[in-house]
Amino acid sequence: MGFPTEACRKAVYYTSNCGAEAAMDWIMQHMDDPDFAQPLQIQRAPAGQRPEPEGAAAGGPRAPESSSGLSEEALTILEAMGFTRGQAIRGLKATDNNLERAADWLFSHSDELDTMPMDTAEQESLPTQAAPQVQDGTGKYKLVAFISHMGTSTMCGHYVCHILKDGRWVIYNDEKVAVSENPPKDLAYLYLYQRIQ
Repeated sequence: MGFPTEACRKAVYYTSNCGAEAAMDWIMQHMDDPDFAQPLQIQRAPAGQRPEPEGAAAGGPRAPESSSGLSEEALTILEAMGFTRGQAIRGLKATDNNLERAADWLFSHSDELDTMPMDTAEQESLPTQAAPQVQDGTGKYKLVAFISHMGTSTMCGHYVCHILKDGRWVIYNDEKVAVSENPPKDLAYLYLYQRIQ
């Protein structure tokens, strides 16, 4: 798809650099605007505020913000990646509310995250309820499935899944499902285990 460079700049700017999907949505919504391909015009704004766009190409989807000014959607995504809410807040604040940069920042500062002091806003946003205590069971597991690759290289071939069903290994190869007499357990890329009670 060929879009004017200026329109692409506007899409990235007006979606706060949230990603290609948000920028593409903005482009699709504004491609009929008369100033779609015109250079980006940014008005001066008071310190700490994002300038409002000019012209018909203004606006576009933005993630809803929390009371702290951070994107709730970005917070949720970072929490789903395994970060605590406090860590997600810290990452978004450090990267001007940019989800991709925040994830990169969090991964590159993972060793320091637990030792960094939290500011008041981060502490207030953390849940006050104590997490439920989970009793750890036995340390014994059994292999119940694995995924392996069939082909001469990762560029050629496809992935198949073997699942232990009723005490027998079954191979799932696209539309073919059959009992596997000698499953290649030592060649798997991903192993799935189930805890033995």
